[in-house]
Amino acid sequence: MQLPQRVFVGALIVPALLAAVGLAAHPAPDVTPGHLVFAVRSSEIVLAGTAASARERQEVVDAVRALTAAHRITDMITPNAGERMPVSASAAAGLLEAVLDQDVTDFTGVVHKGHLTASARVADPDRAGALSDALRAAVPGLRVDEDFTSD
Repeated sequence: MQLPQRVFVGALIVPALLAAVGLAAHPAPDVTPGHLVFAVRSSEIVLAGTAASARERQEVVDAVRALTAAHRITDMITPNAGERMPVSASAAAGLLEAVLDQDVTDFTGVVHKGHLTASARVADPDRAGALSDALRAAVPGLRVDEDFTSD
């Protein structure tokens, strides 16, 4: 093999093959799903958890703000380069919308690893059933565990 051919193979073909099989010199860091906590307390919505970037955090906050002007939004989401939101901004807003549509004023939800753990105080068992159905419909495929109490 002549020198120009060796240079071509060494400079272009080998790095392309390594990148194709995932052996690039600087692989992208793993960004794992973190957690999202949202709580409704009367006229306040509290958001906490981890986001991969300030932009991802802001998308969730903006999606929630678009749902309601009647609630104060407290944002405690921490941008963390190693963890991203476990659900999209629209899915987070959909879960919260399900809660607000049922007129629930005492709710806590934690989304982590494809699982929503929800607790709420609801007016009656019928409202608990409606909230359960709405949460499951908001994000299909998300496993939902609930602990609802009625007054």
